[in-house]
Amino acid sequence: MKITEFSWFALSAGLGASMLVSCAGSQPPIGSPSASSQNLAIRSAGERFAPDSIRRGIYVSDVNAVLGYRANNSANEPPICSLAESYPGGIAADSDGNLIVTQSAQTVTVYKGPRMCGPQLGSFSDPYGQPVDAASMHAATGTIVVANVFDASGPGSIAVCTLAGGCTKNLRGLGSEEMYEVAAVALADNGDCWASSTNSAGTATLTYFKRCSGRGRTATGYENTYYGGLDIDSQRHLLAISAFDGKLYVYKGCAPACTLAAGPYALVGEAVYGHLNEKSTMFVASDFLNGQVNVYAYTPSSLTYLYHFNNGLSGSTDPAGATYNRRAKE
Repeated sequence: MKITEFSWFALSAGLGASMLVSCAGSQPPIGSPSASSQNLAIRSAGERFAPDSIRRGIYVSDVNAVLGYRANNSANEPPICSLAESYPGGIAADSDGNLIVTQSAQTVTVYKGPRMCGPQLGSFSDPYGQPVDAASMHAATGTIVVANVFDASGPGSIAVCTLAGGCTKNLRGLGSEEMYEVAAVALADNGDCWASSTNSAGTATLTYFKRCSGRGRTATGYENTYYGGLDIDSQRHLLAISAFDGKLYVYKGCAPACTLAAGPYALVGEAVYGHLNEKSTMFVASDFLNGQVNVYAYTPSSLTYLYHFNNGLSGSTDPAGATYNRRAKE
């Protein structure tokens, strides 16, 4: 299967006739007011501030918005805030709580944290391809790496960018067949980065870029059946989602030789993207099969399903991405 088959956020870019058709129409109301949403302030159409005191939470990318929820949403409460975005894709938070949103119109936007749904810091266009995921340690001033599902010239790539200067480098694997279709990217605090992709035969591949430069090297020992989201925990394990078969693999090394440290762990439904919280004790993942977000307790040696929520989501082929506010500290 292809990334474009679950990537409804790329539908407007016309990446392929085989993509699933998303629910038509605009996003329904976020939900009836509750104790957690009475103090929201309307910023503009489709956007709501969260109280300044809320500096932890979960972000979810829906059809026409990125929705912000409380960090513990076991009661399935409605969003506490929202950011208007057209077909947002993979999303990620950095170490400062800034939110990075990839969007179908070849745009990457950064919102100021750690406040949930903070003001926009800025955005840049990706000249190299179709962005579907991103990662950064410090998005306001540092490097932002962007996964392009397909490059403008064909096979996918990783763009190296900054908020102020835009994208200045475009990284590819050793051969175009190794990184044919790119789903996700991870960035370590030492500057190394990885791309989750498939080759032209549809086989899952992982590509390692030392200091996020030069030609990538194909990782060995990579056991994923499919590609999917990537993250790094506090012990420097690389977490790799295997989409469609719903599994999470935990690796060590992958520079470029991978060793399976734990898993694969079964995920509920069909996860695409997921991220750890700041302490690497919780993991949240999108579930486009069931139209919900699933929350797990995490250690490198265990993954325990806790609960799911879907209040405020549009349903069907949503959500695309999910992340905690603030990335895990390595």
